[in-house]
Amino acid sequence: MPITIKNLTHVYMPDSPFEAKALKDISLSINDGEFIGIIGHTGSGKSTLISYFNGLERGKPGTVLVNGIDLGDKDADLIAVRRTVGLVFQYPEYQLFEETVAKDIAFGPTNLGLDADEIEKRVVKAMHMVGLDADKAKKSPFDMSGGQKRRVAIAGVLAMEPQILVLDEPAAGLDPAGRQEMLELISDIHKSGVTIVMVSHSMDDVGRYCDRLFVLSHGEIAYQGTPAEVFVHGEALNAIGLDVPECAKLAARLREAGFDIPEGVYRMDDVADAILENLGKGRTADA
Repeated sequence: MPITIKNLTHVYMPDSPFEAKALKDISLSINDGEFIGIIGHTGSGKSTLISYFNGLERGKPGTVLVNGIDLGDKDADLIAVRRTVGLVFQYPEYQLFEETVAKDIAFGPTNLGLDADEIEKRVVKAMHMVGLDADKAKKSPFDMSGGQKRRVAIAGVLAMEPQILVLDEPAAGLDPAGRQEMLELISDIHKSGVTIVMVSHSMDDVGRYCDRLFVLSHGEIAYQGTPAEVFVHGEALNAIGLDVPECAKLAARLREAGFDIPEGVYRMDDVADAILENLGKGRTADA
């Protein structure tokens, strides 16, 4: 498994009046090719957790393995870990600094010591993956729209050719159209063979794209499983400050009204199919 975490605990400012436990005995695994969603209320520990995935945080009680490399080992090869796991912070466009798009995307590969031809190849490939036309390579990233800047920042991580891409609220601050474009872009990256871990507070987004979810609450994993397995806990999720997708709410109301709607239905197409099936049964009975 690319990432395995066992019994991880993280305490901020230990042995002080401000001591706070951000993570409490977390255990999870992420498999090759998955699209994972990590969700939770503000302060639930999501950002702290993902900082362990590429070694930004380490040395706390517990075990973190990335492609078999134990990050608790003081001699752990962090360069290899960060080649494996690319981390895109929230609002990554704020980290752009080079004078052209191509130079910004090339920054990571250049630091790997790659030759010029390989760097150029990676820049072109990464731009293509995020939907940036080649003619933007020599453009200043600061002259681009917010959504395009974010694509440049993501391309800079993809140019490192990570096996796993971790994104912290990748659609934050975007308008509805830009949000949809960003999520479709991430879905396309996943389809290209990259394992995706997406932190989000949107149950609709994770329900639409993710294979499995980890729900964090006060530093602990409250629920985990497929979206269908998680969304059946609607009342409990509400109690910890989360919601369920709108279609899951509709399905619950229809069940209350007497419709035969299966538990765990949360996608629009599935709810529509279930409604049509119920109406069909009704027409058959009337006949």
